[in-house]
Amino acid sequence: MRALYLASVWLHIAAAMTWVGGMVTFVVAVMPYFRRRPESEKAAFLEWFGARFRAIAWACFAIIAVTGTFNLWARGVRPGDFLRPEWRATPFGSILQIKLAAVLVAVVLSAVHERTASRGSARWMGRSLLVAAVVITVAAVMLVRAQ
Repeated sequence: MRALYLASVWLHIAAAMTWVGGMVTFVVAVMPYFRRRPESEKAAFLEWFGARFRAIAWACFAIIAVTGTFNLWARGVRPGDFLRPEWRATPFGSILQIKLAAVLVAVVLSAVHERTASRGSARWMGRSLLVAAVVITVAAVMLVRAQ
């Protein structure tokens, strides 16, 4: 059981790194390059990259959902715990609620971001997604230290 749990944690972290790393690389390396390129070249690349990264991101979300659920179960967290105020008030329960809320925000933002035609809105949502990813990452680190 321990080996399965560790494999699940590894897969969870690998999927999160892929999703967050892709966004950071895009913001830090790709977009600065395209600021000096022709608009038609930028538009073609963004269409190609968007379709490719969208598939990767949703695959990562699916992996994160399955492994995250299993990881919580392996650590003894059950669905009924979320209904118990005394569990939600623990450091682990409080941080987990923040992390799950940020994950929900990220999933909703991702879904809306895909359907946004306005460049300004897409830029705002992309940056918001990156902020949500940072919140998720900080909460994940705090969860490991909370128990």
